[in-house]
Amino acid sequence: MKPRLAIVSTGIRGDLIAPLKYFSQFELVHFYRHAEYGDLADADFDATLRQYHSPRDLYRQLIATHANVIQSVEPFSLALQPYLWACYFAARQTGARLLAVTLENRPLEIKFGRALADALRALLRIYFARACLIIVLNEGARQNVLSCDVAPQRIEKMMWGTWGVEVNEFAPGARARSMPTILFAGRLHAEKGIFVLLDAFARVRPQIPNARLTIVGDGPARSQIEKRAREFGDAITLTGVVKHRAMPEMFRAADVLAMPSLTTRKWAEQVGMVALQAMASAVPIVATQSGAIPEYVPANAGVLVPENDVPALADALIEMLRNPDRRTQFSRAAREYAIEHYDARKNIARAEHVLKEHCLANRV
Repeated sequence: MKPRLAIVSTGIRGDLIAPLKYFSQFELVHFYRHAEYGDLADADFDATLRQYHSPRDLYRQLIATHANVIQSVEPFSLALQPYLWACYFAARQTGARLLAVTLENRPLEIKFGRALADALRALLRIYFARACLIIVLNEGARQNVLSCDVAPQRIEKMMWGTWGVEVNEFAPGARARSMPTILFAGRLHAEKGIFVLLDAFARVRPQIPNARLTIVGDGPARSQIEKRAREFGDAITLTGVVKHRAMPEMFRAADVLAMPSLTTRKWAEQVGMVALQAMASAVPIVATQSGAIPEYVPANAGVLVPENDVPALADALIEMLRNPDRRTQFSRAAREYAIEHYDARKNIARAEHVLKEHCLANRV
């Protein structure tokens, strides 16, 4: 009989749940609170998914699940503390092992202030002490965990939650475009650098008059973006939310992915799944140096420019669009790197091995 793994998420979206079918060593139960991204079809809601509505509801469902391992929510989120401790007490009540996973890469003093950061650390020392393993997805998250007096050997940096990419689905193919096309995909929010990109695109157009910009996604800045886009006529297309299954075609229609994220006091890019999908699709990247982007985008797969630097972003996009030989070189390297590092099937196989080694070894 397979051990049972309970994964607890807050929001779920297609690119994060699609790879879960590759779990083979564990029986999976996936708890979620919201499916707010709008990119899931009815077929995506399979028998492994169970919705919860409150910390108490989550606690009760976890108790009833009889999981061997419970993977909890982001520990460095104040808003998620009630759900974190629901997982903690459910694990303590049932004897399940507790798995901690974190992406938070902003220094805690900067994000919360010193007094609140110290209080959170004091609380999380109790939580981390019970964890069989702490998984971090970037170096900033590692530093935050270490600041809670966790021994380095209890921390593992690996893909978890953001498992990687279906490399056979996100793959190069016949280019479904006739004009030089820049793709942006993500939340329509100022911190994603979308307004910096629009300013850069205004510099691209005089140099490459037939250049196009496709913007995929939704968010609070959409109305402002739509107003600005009208200045460019039909050169900018806003698609809204695109279902996960349709995203490979969006990449095949692009020459370059723009990822101009901006670091704020409370947020920086933690992984950047769209960059991983672009690399698997052999689409070169022009991105900023925000957060963990340099950890996930190697130098031969994309060009990284300073944050909030409109001329540098525009110059990098122009160079990528104008130089097909350089673009091809980046494309090949990106695809090779993605196959080696971001294949979701391989990453889940590794995750299962690590989980069994650290959380189930020597247990009946």
